[in-house]
Amino acid sequence: MASITSTGIGSGLDINGIIDKLMAVERKPLDALDQQRAVVTNQVSALGQVRSALSTLQSAVQGLQATGVFNAAGTTVDYGAGFTASAKPGAPAGSYQIGVQQLAQAQRLATSATSEFDPSAGGSLQIQVGDKTSTVNFSGGTLEQLRDAINAADAGVRASVIFNGSVQQLVLTGAQTGTANAFSLTGTGGLQDLSFDPNAQNVPTNPNQTIYRVQAAQNAQLSVDGIALTRPSNTVDDVIPGVTLQLRAVAGEATLTVSSDTSAAKTALQNFVNAYNQTVSTISSLSSYDPQTQTAAVLNGDSTVRSLQQQLRQVLNQPVSGGAFQYLAQIGVSFDQKGVLTLDTAKLDAALAKDPNAVARLVQGDGTTQGVAGRLSDVLDRYTRLAGLIDTRVQGLSSQLSLIDRQKQQIQSQLDRLQETYQQQFNAMDKIVGQYNSLSTYLTQQFKALSGASNG
Repeated sequence: MASITSTGIGSGLDINGIIDKLMAVERKPLDALDQQRAVVTNQVSALGQVRSALSTLQSAVQGLQATGVFNAAGTTVDYGAGFTASAKPGAPAGSYQIGVQQLAQAQRLATSATSEFDPSAGGSLQIQVGDKTSTVNFSGGTLEQLRDAINAADAGVRASVIFNGSVQQLVLTGAQTGTANAFSLTGTGGLQDLSFDPNAQNVPTNPNQTIYRVQAAQNAQLSVDGIALTRPSNTVDDVIPGVTLQLRAVAGEATLTVSSDTSAAKTALQNFVNAYNQTVSTISSLSSYDPQTQTAAVLNGDSTVRSLQQQLRQVLNQPVSGGAFQYLAQIGVSFDQKGVLTLDTAKLDAALAKDPNAVARLVQGDGTTQGVAGRLSDVLDRYTRLAGLIDTRVQGLSSQLSLIDRQKQQIQSQLDRLQETYQQQFNAMDKIVGQYNSLSTYLTQQFKALSGASNG
């Protein structure tokens, strides 16, 4: 009798199907591990979403901590004024009449506009600006090389070369405006003709002269509420507290109004409110439980997330003692009936108008007392920093995934061996049954042959 090697041929049974069903039962622990792994993987992904939401909230909290956001000041200037103005945070509100009678300017000299100066013989050029004296030793060369040598000396004078259409002119300009920054030149050798004294009785101003004054150094002259003032620069920041004037042109009196600017505070608080609500919404959706469908979200019951929710709410409701405002609700930031954080801009405006420094203290603190933003920042940092609470939780879940993978490998190895055993056992059984079936067929044929012989 031939050896039967094809599974099921000897017995007529669907041996592969039987083994598949047996293995499906044996695979149940592996399937359970797959389900467990999917749950843990989803938890890691969900914690990543929580971290992302917290990062957005952190950025909004940093906006609350920006300098001057709660006591910003704005300025308005009449059309046609000879100046612009900007105000630092905390600048007192007020109105001022400002006129500009003269702009500050730097001294400017130039070599002849008709006969190009030749510095090829070289020499020295002493430059004096106020109490500072610098000496440029020039061995000779082109006008451009002399320009570079003067600039390299950092003498408080800027040099340039301008082609006027006929000749090149060396132009020397004071680095700063104001009469105190007028400069004198003393030349020797081939640079002797560049000597210049701004205090001389007859200062050269004719473009045909070897060197002449293009522009005299002068101070700015302005009036503020009828008070005549002189300043060396067109940037004036020491007249009105917290306000910088930039003089632009000679013009008559114009009105400058300094007032509080609440736009920065509104924007910062609204950004925070939006980020907070989005964060809470994200956390709630990932940790919720639906009693009707009896379905739990992926982070339902997670202690890390539950603690985070409690701490965020606690910080917002906790008072900051010692100031005119101790609760966020007093400046318009409060929870509605559904637990959503809202901003009442009218209430915020009233609080800022009453005491912007108290609003700033409530949110930002004052150096000795920590404000709401600082407390929130500490909470968020504990969760989002490297090796923080979320990192620690994710690492724990990652360890679970590693353990699950090792268990799966072990079980899979056992299943592979068991399937091989089943295959061998059923093949052996199939072979034996096939042999018995062949023997039965053979004997049946023999009995029939004997019975036919007897009858004959």
